[in-house]
Amino acid sequence: MLGNCCFSFVLLTIFILLHSGKADIRKDCRRESKVSWVALRKLKAGDLEQEDQNLKCYLKCFMMRHGILDKNAEVDVQRALRHLPRRMQDSSKKLLDKCKCVEGSDPCDKAYNMVKCYVGHHPEILRNVHFL
Repeated sequence: MLGNCCFSFVLLTIFILLHSGKADIRKDCRRESKVSWVALRKLKAGDLEQEDQNLKCYLKCFMMRHGILDKNAEVDVQRALRHLPRRMQDSSKKLLDKCKCVEGSDPCDKAYNMVKCYVGHHPEILRNVHFL
């Protein structure tokens, strides 16, 4: 009985640490990029036509902190796949390989263009990835 209680406590602690770490990444990237809540809400609603440099840099920061982008804005497809729901991973590999080749005027612009490319084909991802 005591063993089950300790195990449950350990699992709960791990969950809280993982969840709070993700929240810290979002918070840190919002602070670093100075992105507005309005721009983030528009993106979450599917508005992919924003020309907001702060939003672009927020996405770059978010992707870099999760290890999806490196310092040269190159995509680690395998790591990106791990952040997707399992049901989307198989169908996303080819698309991520395609979207990682998009260009941008700077790393922030490239990150935003990659998101536009991917979300343009899989808009449901906006409901599954918590970037706000």
